[in-house]
Amino acid sequence: MKAFFTMGAIDLAPPPRRVPVAFRLAELLPFRWRYVWTLLVVAVAPFALWIQLPKAFAAVAVLTLAAIYGVQLRGALTRIALLRRGRVAAAVKGTEKRSRTKYYSGTVRLPLAHGWTVTRERWSGPNTKTTVHYALAGYQGTLVVRGREYLDGVILADERDPARARCVTSFAYDLDRDPAGDWVGRLRARLRVGMVCWLAIVIGWLSLAGWAATRFRTDFFDGATPSASVPTAGTLQVNGTRTTKTIPCNDGYLSVSGESNTITVTGHCTSVGVSGNGNRVAVDSTDALSTSGVGNVVTYHWGTPRITNTGTANTVRQG
Repeated sequence: MKAFFTMGAIDLAPPPRRVPVAFRLAELLPFRWRYVWTLLVVAVAPFALWIQLPKAFAAVAVLTLAAIYGVQLRGALTRIALLRRGRVAAAVKGTEKRSRTKYYSGTVRLPLAHGWTVTRERWSGPNTKTTVHYALAGYQGTLVVRGREYLDGVILADERDPARARCVTSFAYDLDRDPAGDWVGRLRARLRVGMVCWLAIVIGWLSLAGWAATRFRTDFFDGATPSASVPTAGTLQVNGTRTTKTIPCNDGYLSVSGESNTITVTGHCTSVGVSGNGNRVAVDSTDALSTSGVGNVVTYHWGTPRITNTGTANTVRQG
């Protein structure tokens, strides 16, 4: 027969217990408003900077998500350990209110525990920090419970390290047990919806980061000079990634660099130089044309320019 650790009518199977897959998924897909707001602040607050440095946004986006999961998984490991080896604290020696913080009416859902049962209704009262004193196998411990004022919720402590303890209000899912005292992996409908929403947010966030790193156009930040045309006997440098431009040329000098740009040059240039990777440049006419880099394609419409073609797999032709 199984032995049980009990607290009144509360029974638990002896450790180690199986942790349902549903509980593990709930820990991996945590919809928390503080996580959502963190992503929103990172994306919106320095928006002007991200426009100019999209690859920097991609890196910060990935690091932010990693930091969120670092915090989440740290708590998840503790909760999973308690599900596997936690025991009900033999006695609650007393409680002590530490602080209260007011919320606006009906704006939050704060958990309230009676035994194993946790309710999560909208709450307009204070958010209370309560110090709970508990005992397990001769160990005297304290635990700070946040949310509604602590009444008589179950405290689980790790039998291997009784200082590691949590109230049942710390778990996003309900800790239901079967007749044998093992966990039942049922999740509330609201929790399942939150998990799906968080999964969609993570996929969208990583997709945005990937798009910013590889697809973001820098049309408004791509030149060393604000001029939109090549001035007479002057110089214009154009660079960027995946930009599309039409540039009038007035017997000046044009330099194109960057990656995968599509540039149409109207009028006559004294010279056109193309470097970088995968650029496509069409020129009405020029006296001199030079290429370097990799995979650039340059077309001139008329004239017989002096052509210098270096680099790898560059193509220069009339057309």
